[in-house]
Amino acid sequence: MQTLISAKNWGDFIKAGPGSSKAAKDIIGQPFPEITSKSLAGRVVHLPEEVKGKVTLVCIAFIRSAQSMIDSWARPFEQEFGKDRRFTVYEVPMINKGWKVLSRMIDSGMRGGIPVEKHDNVVTFYGDYSGYRNALGMENTELAYVFLLDQEGVICWKGEGYSSHETEKKLLSTAMALRPAALKQRGL
Repeated sequence: MQTLISAKNWGDFIKAGPGSSKAAKDIIGQPFPEITSKSLAGRVVHLPEEVKGKVTLVCIAFIRSAQSMIDSWARPFEQEFGKDRRFTVYEVPMINKGWKVLSRMIDSGMRGGIPVEKHDNVVTFYGDYSGYRNALGMENTELAYVFLLDQEGVICWKGEGYSSHETEKKLLSTAMALRPAALKQRGL
């Protein structure tokens, strides 16, 4: 399985050089870039196409120690919306292409530490992730980044590092406002 990098409507963002701040400033309201890779369950996943019709929290990390940061965002989101099929969470570990030769061993280790019911929603990307870093304004690879997508795959909110009480409230209220029923009530 080859990991693909592409991004509809993100040409200039993906090609932006290091240090480009345009991507970070203009990310809200933009489509999430396409990521195609395998889940821990072995299924090929195409984000954001996979989650069209759902409000989605996409969590990205570059190092293992950022997992607790992801958990600080994902757990409250799952507690609030976990039983509602209109919401979902995907984790995307981004691992440098140099580690691809060890991908089976790495994925096996992740499968051992992640509950089986979450394997479909953990999509490991092996490759050159610099385009994604630039496009999504992920400057520090020691931090986790979270992106809230609407039902069309458009980025509505971004967080990084650990959540705080205030940022958690903002994430949950933004997600609540994106619920299909809430949008219908507002005539959207």
